[in-house]
Amino acid sequence: MGLSDKEREVLEELERQLTGGTTKAKPEQPVSRVQYARLLVIGSLLVVFGLVLLVFSTTIQAVWLGVLAFILMLAGLFFVSQNWSSKALKSEKIEPKPKQNRESYFQKRWDERNK
Repeated sequence: MGLSDKEREVLEELERQLTGGTTKAKPEQPVSRVQYARLLVIGSLLVVFGLVLLVFSTTIQAVWLGVLAFILMLAGLFFVSQNWSSKALKSEKIEPKPKQNRESYFQKRWDERNK
């Protein structure tokens, strides 16, 4: 269902007020699979490193290091959770080959046999 002209104008006015200017905001570019894979690896490494650092900080009883480790783990979780939507993953979806129905497959084999 599309927006009417009046609703579109109101929406554009709200966007201008929120952005603080008359320039229109650019829509976000979806993250590709390669970029998402990088975010996933970096985030996972940060979480693991933060967990190791947290265990180490408890053994040496350094509270400030434990806080730093916790912040690293949160940053890692943030990177992992970036753009975890079906829109991003479907943006580069590879179309599957059309399936041949069973009858055409057997018909094709029969025709080749009779040649």
